[in-house]
Amino acid sequence: MKLLSEHIIVGAEFDSSDHHPSCHPDTRLDISHSIQSWMYNLARKYKILWLHGPAGVGKSAILQTIAEVASKPASSILGATLFFSRPNNRDDPKCVFITIAYRLAVRYPLYRQYVVRLLAIDPQLVERSLAVQFETFIVQPFAVKQLLAGHHDTVLILLDGLDECKGEEAQREIILLIGKFVLQHPTSPLIWLIASRPEPHIQNMFASRTLRLGYEEIQVLVDSVQGRRDVEKYLRESFVDIRERYPQSIPSSLQQWPSESDFSTIATRSSGLFIFPTVLIRFIGDTAYADPDSRLKMVLEVIESTSSSDGAHNPFKTLDALYTRILSEVPRDVLLTTLTLIAMYAAEFHLAHFNGSCNWLGITQSRAYGAFQRLHSVLDIPGPQNTLTHLKAFHASFYECLLSPSRSGSFYVLAPEIIQHLLLRCIRILFESHSVETSEVDLTRVSSSWPNGSELLQQYIQLRIFGRSLDYIIRVSDEFVNDSIQNEFSRLAAFFQDLDFGEALGYTVLDMLMYPKSVFANNLKHWGVLKTVPLQSFNLNDIRFDLRLQIYQYKERGTEVQIGWPTGRQRDAVPAFQRIFREAVTMNSQGEPIKDFRLINVSNEPIWKADLEKNLAIWKDMIPSHPIVMLGRGRKSCACFQFHVPGELWALYLPCVQSV
Repeated sequence: MKLLSEHIIVGAEFDSSDHHPSCHPDTRLDISHSIQSWMYNLARKYKILWLHGPAGVGKSAILQTIAEVASKPASSILGATLFFSRPNNRDDPKCVFITIAYRLAVRYPLYRQYVVRLLAIDPQLVERSLAVQFETFIVQPFAVKQLLAGHHDTVLILLDGLDECKGEEAQREIILLIGKFVLQHPTSPLIWLIASRPEPHIQNMFASRTLRLGYEEIQVLVDSVQGRRDVEKYLRESFVDIRERYPQSIPSSLQQWPSESDFSTIATRSSGLFIFPTVLIRFIGDTAYADPDSRLKMVLEVIESTSSSDGAHNPFKTLDALYTRILSEVPRDVLLTTLTLIAMYAAEFHLAHFNGSCNWLGITQSRAYGAFQRLHSVLDIPGPQNTLTHLKAFHASFYECLLSPSRSGSFYVLAPEIIQHLLLRCIRILFESHSVETSEVDLTRVSSSWPNGSELLQQYIQLRIFGRSLDYIIRVSDEFVNDSIQNEFSRLAAFFQDLDFGEALGYTVLDMLMYPKSVFANNLKHWGVLKTVPLQSFNLNDIRFDLRLQIYQYKERGTEVQIGWPTGRQRDAVPAFQRIFREAVTMNSQGEPIKDFRLINVSNEPIWKADLEKNLAIWKDMIPSHPIVMLGRGRKSCACFQFHVPGELWALYLPCVQSV
């Protein structure tokens, strides 16, 4: 169970501390009743129910409510829940069926025994492809072995926000695996409730010949009669709650607040979308202002400003206007800081937790909280005692708005000035890490703007800040590099000349191969730390086998990852295998499987060293003119290259020595 728990999507359960709010009382009853009728009906025709609707209609709240109902002891049929969230990094497809298996193992003792025995025999199951994981953790126990036969007639597995799982190919594969399973094994107790936006690739998957006869669907309509009634109920009760919380802010002489006219304006503009009134109520009732009447007037001004002359209205346009109105209250002197931090999370290049991201930007604790003081209605901001968690948007639509220049206007978070602000910070971090006196790069020189008290964690943050800064500089697009940036980068000549590329810097060979494509490649060549040479000119004796080597093997999409080198026989021949070799299967952005070999101090393992030398010699004969990227100087160098063979791509990182 411990091995399984190390590979799950944390916080994705319905009862986690990060759980989504459930439906407001007595709302969405029609949809909730339809779902419950399906899941409690043993004579149901279909074992998949697809709930779909656009962003903001309340799909997650509906599924949260269903999960709570299905988990009640008297009628518990809930097996596992998984609430995807791209803004909160709950989107890794490799962990989907592992997470489901873990929750099922916690729930059902017979299944737990099966999983424990299975992982004791083959711990690498957690690294296998989605298809293998599904066959192992779902098909075999529930269809072939029928572990729960006679014990449980129905086991509900709930997946919310499938469209937020990383990669369209992975989303399609998950649907296909589940769809084939329910059609091929109709007696299995598993039923699947899947919620998503109606993205074209998801619609096409459900409509395919394979699946079109195997599921039931419920559409959450925008601007339906019931949806409008539910929104109005939520708004009325929320306004009553705000008035009770701020009795001194709203004159007692007002018999109704807001007026029926103002209420009607807000309810009409909501168009049955729960996201708009949810953001609106947080904004009006924000404790940082404690002035709900003035905030209400601001909301009405936003609505008025987005009204069209023909009376038609777009609720998402109004929502975007409300988002930008909220951001306009951020003081100008901290706005760049605010938008840069938001950009790091919206575009997913942050440092995993709030404290680390603030340190990356050189932001103190007081400035960080000052930057977000006005944004509590749209962001869940970690408190001072909880800074090792993420900055989270209450709804994905906030980040989606800010990542679109047409929707966010001057608050577009990928605007040049924001990218350049982060880029200058990265250059400064690399510059301060370098000691001119010792000609060394020392990560402990990276300053901390917000120390957290833990020396070990501080060292980890310094390493991550350094690595991310170096990576960001090399990968930045030329559209963001102006003369000022070029001048600042020129200060890094001594840094790059003293940087030890033989230590890998926490990088992979794929990162190293980006250097020749960098906008700063000419600078690096001029400083003598970057060149490209043919493979035939590379001396194998220059390889430093005492340092860590990296060998990546990519397989074509849709194929099972196989180990091409080293072989199983060679593994058995190395007693210290677990000590020197780390193997991991990951997925790149296109959903292609990767096999990653990382070898430490191969000089002590003659079989491995000889095999690598043999393969390199063969490759030199096969592709003598193939380019190698050489980085660094002297003993602080590395050689990187990649090449294709039928069906796969190989990439190598080799620490080495080269003449200065």
